[in-house]
Formats: sequence, structure tokens, C-alpha cells
Amino acid sequence: MRRWTLAAAALILVMLGHGTQRPEFYVSPKGKPGGNGSMANPWDLATALAQPPAVRPGSTIWLRAGTYGTGATMFMSKLVGTADSPIVVRAYPGERATIDGGLQIGCCDKDPHADRGSYAWFQDIEIASSIPIRTGTAETGDLAKSVLVNAVDCWAPGTKLIDLVIHDARQGIGIWQEARDSEVYGNLIYYNGFQAPDRGHGHGIYLQHDDGTLLISDNIVFNQFGAGIHGYGTANAHVRNVTVDGNIVFNNGGISQKAQHDDNILFASGSGLENILVQNNFTYHTPDGDIGYSRVGWQFDSANKTVMVRNNYWIGGDLAIMLNRWTAANFTGNTVYSKSKLLALLDALPSQNPRKYVWDRNTYYGSGRFMFAGKDVDWSGWRDRSTLDAGSKFTSGAPRGTWSFVRPNKYEQGRGNIAIYNWDHKDKVSVDVSGFVPAGATYEVRDAENFYGDPVVTGTFDGKPVSIPMSGLLPAQPNGQVPTPPSHTGPEFGAFVIRVVGRK
Repeated sequence: MRRWTLAAAALILVMLGHGTQRPEFYVSPKGKPGGNGSMANPWDLATALAQPPAVRPGSTIWLRAGTYGTGATMFMSKLVGTADSPIVVRAYPGERATIDGGLQIGCCDKDPHADRGSYAWFQDIEIASSIPIRTGTAETGDLAKSVLVNAVDCWAPGTKLIDLVIHDARQGIGIWQEARDSEVYGNLIYYNGFQAPDRGHGHGIYLQHDDGTLLISDNIVFNQFGAGIHGYGTANAHVRNVTVDGNIVFNNGGISQKAQHDDNILFASGSGLENILVQNNFTYHTPDGDIGYSRVGWQFDSANKTVMVRNNYWIGGDLAIMLNRWTAANFTGNTVYSKSKLLALLDALPSQNPRKYVWDRNTYYGSGRFMFAGKDVDWSGWRDRSTLDAGSKFTSGAPRGTWSFVRPNKYEQGRGNIAIYNWDHKDKVSVDVSGFVPAGATYEVRDAENFYGDPVVTGTFDGKPVSIPMSGLLPAQPNGQVPTPPSHTGPEFGAFVIRVVGRK
């Protein structure tokens, strides 16, 4: 069975409604507004996204191979599905459909058409800009007057962004508080942003959220000019009710001037954070650099309410992990490593008591340096002063061995993300994928840092662990000139995507 047949089967399993086939329509780079949406007479993309009368909830719009837009083009989606019958916009199976510019889903609250756009899913599409501008004067400076656009701006409730490849845009995904009950899943996001005199701007995922829920899950996010996953709000733009689960996030900020690494994950809000869950994520800042950080609450917040941070890997950086200004916090099952800088920083407002947090069963490596309530302390002082981490462990120096993790994709059978920490710098690492790759299936493994290059492994799955190379890997090159060209994280760390491409 060919790859496109498998992908179509997975789509049918997930998205058939009430036993009826979803209406299907087609879009082509050579499609016309006057087309009828058939394969023989397709629409252009702008027409399809405006929801012609034939497109109703439950429809699928297939994008055929080719390039849509001219680099500066911002396509507007006003598609309206329902929670039970979303409209799906998806690259045609086995074909590479590229939006050269950006995609706006729904409208901001100041737009007279703000009611347009809801419950649409976008899947398997590449969104990038061919325009090589990578400099600007400020966040709203030169680039706002030029032609480089954000890859995705989402204002529509019930949106799902699934397995997109987003790169070399002004910003990756912006998903705003109007987009309640939305999901950002399985996307590959890299090389977004631009350099200004003050710093690198442009994040992988910039999120705000209030009512309902927002899920940010199983994305691979690396090497933006700015932060990786950036949850940031103001008094009027909230950051509440957000789950960040199973993402691989590394070396963000690394292509900015002087490789000034930014946050891999940041949560901060002037109105206070609330109901934040950060779990099962794999972060990495190259430990030898001792730069970069992740922060869940920071020193400029008003009082934050509740957070749970569990079973994550906070690896590398000037500050591996910060928690600040929480009324109630759970920090459990995490693995933390910084070579010579701070492992963890914890602080609170006078009205808050961090000694009442649930903070235990964590594992620390490296420097043994902590900061609690504004004081630098060692491992013993950290536990004595904070009364936390009674059942946790600390090991001086770098970790040893190999840690590998596999996250199967819930929207495509036989696909999964792989994260590898290869502390012993082996040339190859074996990974067990038997839980979701069927015996006899042909498969390929792609390096996330060079996704459109040749697969690093191909084969027929025999049930044994797959051997993945960790040395001699080269990253893809950004579009345009960036201040710091990317370097590959191998052999110490790697992120990969495995996919079934056929069966006997």
C-alpha cells in the first residue's frame, strides 16, 4: 500500500462522521475562482478559503502540489465548520503543497468580520516565505512596512493546526485568545523571525488564551530568532487554561546575533497566569554554551495562580528552569541539567509560600547551583532553605548513557516524533518503535533539522529497534542571511520524525 493510501485511511478513521463520506473539493496553484472545486476544475486557494456555497461543515479541501502565493501573500480563511464536523484543509496525500507567505484564520476582534472562521483543521501543509529579509529596526519597525509576513495568525475558535511545516517567516504560529478550544499539534517549526538592534524577534509559537482550553502538543520547535513556545499576555490578553505536552523544543534564539539563545519555553503575563500544565516536554540548549533558559512565570508577573510542571527534561542553559510568583505549584518528575550555571530558580511574592508547593521526585545533574528567594545556594542549601525536593536526587557532572523517547502521532498512523539525548556521543542510537510501526511496513526516518533532505534511515520494519545516526548530520540552511548560521545538535542531541510510507 502506498503512503497516500495510508494517510487517506487514517483521515477516514479519524474524521468520518455518522457513516457518510466527507464531501471533497480540490485546490490547485493553477485553479480558478470560477472553478467548481472538482479535481478536473479546481479552485484557487483564496476562493476555497472563502467557503464557496458547496463547502459545508464536514468537507475536506485538498491542496494539490505546488506553491501558493508570492512570499508576501497573506491568505484569509473564513471557513466555518462545527465541533462535530470541522472543515479540513489538507495537502493531497503524497504531495508537497506550499503556502509562500502566510495564513490568517478568522479575524481579530477589531475586524467587522470577526465572526467568520471557526472549527477548521489545517494539516500537512508547508508554510514559509521565499522573501530573504531577516533584519528590522524593531518589533513594529522595518519589517512591518515590508513584505515578510507571519506564517499563521489564528483568531478562530476550534482551530486545529496539524503536522504543518512552518519556517523562514516573520513569526511561526500566533494563536490568540479568541481561538478558544484550539489545538497546535505535531508541527515542525524553525528559522522564523528577524534580527533587530535590540535582539532577535519572532517566536515559534506565540500563544494567548482565556476561556476553554488550548493544547500545544508534540511539536518540534527550534532555532527561531526569538523564543520557541512563548505564552505571553498583558492585562487584556490572558494566558490561562493552556496545556503544553510532549513537545521537542531546542536552541531557540540560536540563529540570532551572537547566538543569544532565548527561552525554549516561556510563560509570562501581566494579568497573571492561571491553570498552566507543562508536561512531558524535551528541551535542549547546548550545555557547553551555558546560555538560554526556560521560564514558567517570571519576575515581572503579577500574582500567578496554579501551575503543574511534570515529567519534563530541562536541559542546558544559563538557567535551566525558572518558576516565579505562583500561589500553587506542582513540580514533579522533572530532569534538569545545567553544566555550570543555575539549575533552578524559584521565587514568590510575599503573599505566596513556595514551601507549600508539591516539589519532589526530580533528578538534577551538573552544577549543583540553585537560587531560592533571591539567594544563591548549593544542593544542600536549596533543600534546607526551601524544604522542597526531599525525595529528589542530584548528581554532579553531566548525565551519562542514552535517553530516547518516542511520541506516536495521533492523527497519522505509523508516524511519530523521536527525541534522543546521546550523552556518550555514540555514532548511532537504537530506538524501539514497535508500539506503532507495524511489522512488514516500509518506513523512513527524517532529521527534523533537515526535514526536506534525504531520509537518514529507510527500511522495512522487522520488529527490532531502528538504528538512527547521530553523527555527520547537517542542518538545512535558512532562507536569507541570518546572523548566526545554524549548527546541528548532533551527536549529543537529535529530533527525528519517523513515518510509515508503505506496506506489503
